[in-house]
Amino acid sequence: MKVRFVLVRPRNPLNIGASSRAMANFGFGDLAVVKPYAPVWREAKSAVGGEPVLKAARDFASVEDALGDCALVVGTTAVRERRTDRPVVSLPDLGDYLRKHHPDIRNGTARAAILFGPEKTGLSGPYLARCQFWLTIPTDPACPSMNLGQAVALCAYEWARAGGTTAPVNAGTDLPPATIEDRRRLARHAAEAFDAVRFLPFLSAAEKIKKIRQRLLHWNLRRPDVALLHGFFRFVLKDRPRAP
Repeated sequence: MKVRFVLVRPRNPLNIGASSRAMANFGFGDLAVVKPYAPVWREAKSAVGGEPVLKAARDFASVEDALGDCALVVGTTAVRERRTDRPVVSLPDLGDYLRKHHPDIRNGTARAAILFGPEKTGLSGPYLARCQFWLTIPTDPACPSMNLGQAVALCAYEWARAGGTTAPVNAGTDLPPATIEDRRRLARHAAEAFDAVRFLPFLSAAEKIKKIRQRLLHWNLRRPDVALLHGFFRFVLKDRPRAP
């Protein structure tokens, strides 16, 4: 499968090295690091066997930049007392969930990203809000948090197990899914149309964009759908002055 492992604001270079090694163990090589704490993170000594993954890893200034070409974003979380407003999938059930809801990802015809948060806090709400579903590792409630490298290893193992072993269904004929960047641009265009017709005027610009993006995450959009919606918004905006 095409899976990008995204480490958000990791603090310890050793954990980045251990994550690289775990990814290599299970055949993954796409590592993104967002705002790593240590300036010498590429010198991690625990990447034995995973040096190529670490060397090829990309450093991003924001999560948005790291996710742009992905069709699915998954957030890892222990959940705890957090309010759940999207599906929560237990790691052993990942393969069945992908088979049922995201066949493009399981068959390797689209790219997924799996996010891991900082060692001390995990993923915060704003990062989890960018995800279509949350992935949780069934640990003992008395000790729910895990070391970053260990969490990456378990997730890499299950993602490798979840991958299809046969040719993709409808390969070459199915419509490609919308990426996160497609959704981002569509949300901005929708917000322009909303402003033009004075829809939801009580929301700020930031709140409006957030609301639209959250809705778009729940829709199984394909790229032709995105093109059609852009065309509709262009029609709405044609010769129409912007709202004051």
